[in-house]
Amino acid sequence: MNDSSTNDLLNRLLVLHERSLPMYLSYAGADRLESSPKVAAAIGQMVEDQKRTVDRVATLILENNGEVDRGEFPMNFTGYNDLSVKFLLQKIIERQEKTVSAIEKIAQQLATAPYAQAAVREALGEAKGHLENLQEASAEPAAA
Repeated sequence: MNDSSTNDLLNRLLVLHERSLPMYLSYAGADRLESSPKVAAAIGQMVEDQKRTVDRVATLILENNGEVDRGEFPMNFTGYNDLSVKFLLQKIIERQEKTVSAIEKIAQQLATAPYAQAAVREALGEAKGHLENLQEASAEPAAA
């Protein structure tokens, strides 16, 4: 796999993290999440981990002589600004399931770039852990 293809795949991973719904909510000031401490904690941890992943992946791209593409938040995220915690949590879980699947595909495509693949597999493990945490938080009565 050439450097350009590797960087394209790493940029996909970066955008999945940098432009996630939890990341958007962290910038949009979703204070209503505080009404459910378990949900707020799960999303807060997810955002912190995603920021670290973005930094690691951006560094890999730059070390590989690539350009970092941070992407943009999906426009439909603005419609989530005033919705209930329960609804937001369900949307985050749905998006996280898709993210896990997308990261798995990226990892498979990086089979000939072991260093990059290792970083992607680490991100995959975190993404799966976040999904489990979100699912646990959704089972809490306070998530309503």
